[in-house]
Amino acid sequence: MKFYSAMFLAASLALMACGDDSSSSGPADETGSSAKETTSSSSTDKPKSSDGGSAKYDCTVSGGVKVLYPAGGEEFKMGDTITVIYGSDVQGSGYRFAFKVDEADAGMDMFKGSVGPESPDGKTCYEQKVVLSDDYAEPSDEAIIRVIPYERQNKGANSGTFKVKE
Repeated sequence: MKFYSAMFLAASLALMACGDDSSSSGPADETGSSAKETTSSSSTDKPKSSDGGSAKYDCTVSGGVKVLYPAGGEEFKMGDTITVIYGSDVQGSGYRFAFKVDEADAGMDMFKGSVGPESPDGKTCYEQKVVLSDDYAEPSDEAIIRVIPYERQNKGANSGTFKVKE
């Protein structure tokens, strides 16, 4: 298992190093290769669609994770791709992304492994595309995506609540 994790990490780093930041509206794969980063700004404008606009957010954070999109009130359908925008300064081996049907739900992992940066700077906005797959998501009026650092799970943060329809 450790060998598989090391190979996964090496492959993810290789993809990031190649600078593959082509925009894809397709589903995110299990490697999390759709993650990208942009420098934060102090504007508080919100994106008009589910695929980002992270340059419009202030992702500055100290001592944890800050999820800026979904901000709350959005409506998606099963199968939609959402670009989660978050900032963090928690060092480690990456992040879990969990879909929760509501605040009380423990959540289901959206990826089989770690995704996202290992050395976030607390200033950069990171983007991770997630697909509302029936493998872990279901319709809900109070859905949440939780971004959780692997080594410091108590430093995780929730998105705003949003609706997921059939």
